[in-house]
Parts: sequence; structure tokens; C-alpha cells
Amino acid sequence: MIAVMNSLPVKEGAAGEIIERFQKSQGHVQNFPGFVSMEVLSSEDAHEVLVITRWRDRGAFDAWVNSEAFGKAHGRGGEGLLTGHPKMSLYEVAVEREPGISDTGQGSQKRA
Repeated sequence: MIAVMNSLPVKEGAAGEIIERFQKSQGHVQNFPGFVSMEVLSSEDAHEVLVITRWRDRGAFDAWVNSEAFGKAHGRGGEGLLTGHPKMSLYEVAVEREPGISDTGQGSQKRA
């Protein structure tokens, strides 16, 4: 599994509008093959919104980025709401823990 983090640098007072756009989105990503989850996080100082998506693998994410659904999901963009370009970082999920798993080293570990 991979996690993709997009840091959106937002203008003062614009974080709420960006978050609202995600709340009202048409859900193009939710049914895309290989999509696992998405979280939208706001920072305490409201100068950044962080979008974290999780994908089955890099191929699924790349297919999403090159899809028509991706174009529809990003059609409105953040014009006038951002102070710069979003910064994307991609990570391989190395260790994953879920509730109910003891901390005795028996958590799920992913190895590349």
C-alpha cells in the first residue's frame, strides 16, 4: 500500500472553503480501482490543508492520475485560494497498526 500526501498552501481565511469543496465533491476517487481511503486535514494555523490518500499500489495511483475521473475531480482547482503550488509526497506504507492489536511487535508490517 502507498500513501500520497498533498500539502496545499492556502491563503489566509481560505482553508474552510477548500475543506468544504472536498466535503461537497462528487466522489470521483471513492470508486476508483485501488483506492483505499482519503483524509483531509487542516492545520492549527490554517495556512495548510493536507490531503492524504491511500492506494493499493503505485500502479493504482498512477492510473487514477491519468484518468478522466482525475480530471473531473480536479477541474475546479484551487484558483485564488492557494498561495503556491501543492507539494506531493508519496510513501510506501511500511508498518500499519489497527485497533485491538497489542504492542508486542505483532502488528502488520509491510515490506517492499
